[in-house]
Amino acid sequence: MYSFESLPGTYPDHWSPVLLHHHFLQYSQITPDAYAVISVNNQWTYKELSTYAYRYATVLDSCGLATGDRVVLELDPCPQAVALIAACSMLGLIFVSVSPESPQARVEHILQITEARLHIQVAPESCSIPAQTNLLRGFLNGNSLQVDSYLPKALRSRKGPVIESDLAYIIFTSGTTGQPKGIMMSHRAILAFFRGLVDHCKLEPTAQVGTISPLQFDFSLLDMGLAFGSGATLVQVPRILIHQPKRLVQYLEKHRVSQMNGVPSIWRMILPYASEDIAALRHLQSILFAGESFPIPDLVHLRALIPHLRIINCFGQSESIACSFTDVPYPLPPETKDLSIGFAHPGAEFLLLDDQGHEIQEPGKVGEIYLRGASLFSGYWQNPEATSVALIPNPLRPFAPEKIFRTGDLAYKGLQGELYCCGRRDLQVKILGNRVEIEEVERRLCAHPAIIQAAVIAVKQKENFILVAYVLLCKDKYALTAQELRLFCKETLPIYMLPSEIHFRESLPLTTNGKVDRKALKNTWECLNSSLVLKPNTVQL
Repeated sequence: MYSFESLPGTYPDHWSPVLLHHHFLQYSQITPDAYAVISVNNQWTYKELSTYAYRYATVLDSCGLATGDRVVLELDPCPQAVALIAACSMLGLIFVSVSPESPQARVEHILQITEARLHIQVAPESCSIPAQTNLLRGFLNGNSLQVDSYLPKALRSRKGPVIESDLAYIIFTSGTTGQPKGIMMSHRAILAFFRGLVDHCKLEPTAQVGTISPLQFDFSLLDMGLAFGSGATLVQVPRILIHQPKRLVQYLEKHRVSQMNGVPSIWRMILPYASEDIAALRHLQSILFAGESFPIPDLVHLRALIPHLRIINCFGQSESIACSFTDVPYPLPPETKDLSIGFAHPGAEFLLLDDQGHEIQEPGKVGEIYLRGASLFSGYWQNPEATSVALIPNPLRPFAPEKIFRTGDLAYKGLQGELYCCGRRDLQVKILGNRVEIEEVERRLCAHPAIIQAAVIAVKQKENFILVAYVLLCKDKYALTAQELRLFCKETLPIYMLPSEIHFRESLPLTTNGKVDRKALKNTWECLNSSLVLKPNTVQL
């Protein structure tokens, strides 16, 4: 079905990429010999990336997959994974990225809820998921993709053309129901975001874009979209280097990384240990951060080490990947306490509304951010209730059939109309850049037979947020240690969602309405933390 000589990128001048693989491979004829992806073990040119994408598409097509089928990619970042994403786009397959470090139960749940047709891992010996009916298994062996079987004809769905409104991927984040929540993104939505991103960053084709995010974090897609939309090179940084600050900086220097993207936690972890190395970086011109706030003292420290550094504050939610890019002022005014998230990127618009759905114009008044634009997600996978809560009719245009996204983020306007984020309306928090719904952690704690109630709070410790759990034990159950309970949570929750501290209580404070008083729990934690003494049934990591 596919010819390896027929490469994408040959559209008329007035055309723009309309599908994800068009965007990824648009430079395969313009600069075919330029490097597209560099990793520890591989250096692929744009021509090689395109060739392998078509080769993988041929394999996927031969095993009976059809438009709209879901393919779970349980892979670490690598050039082959990028080519697989492009191959899925070619066939209209919906890719679902999960981390190889995810708990097995979580992977099994995602395979089940998406009714995935294919599960791809690195090698056969790595597969610990029990065989499932109608689920094909695929394995990457070096640059080769192998699929162990093919779908019987009775299970094959319709093959048809791939269009912009088709889903490109589903990304699973923490969910309030206790199960991961699948965010569905169309080709049209992700390319609308990429256009705003590429336009703001304005990278030269000689740029080297550093990426360190796992594939299950849509930050990794941001990195790919920026590099491939600019004709630049994506440099995949091994995640193990996060814990080796000096080696991480040396890796950036070795590969001449000119823009490094990532959550602020990465810089906060390496600044105390590799300041001299950071100052010696000759090629780093800009960084883009997102996922959490960047403490002002750390920003000042970083820019003092690299005075010319361009720092881009990227804000948004996975429901649109992100929605604004704002350059941090240089120099940063000394009175700065909060960084502005600015305005939505071109093609999108922020609306700041009060509780009655009226637009807020005056500076300083807090409201909730709503987002409109082509980059919005299509809904939550098999969750129409949550979708109807998040995607609502635009109250400012009651006669237009437009849906806008209710973000849950609270903000106020500055004097020029720019926005400053100041919290959340719900119990969602960011842990090391990852979105966490407090309710999902609480539900897992309460799933243990010895627990009758649990309350989780997020508190700040050394500029990072951690989760602290308070639990009530059943009186007739066996004694339970905090470590045992944490290991129980680890069976289904990723590491970043595990409580750093677990405290056993005889009761939980309540508000006058009978709800758990989280503010009182935070006050209790702060008092104890001021003179921290770990008790036998408390674990802190």
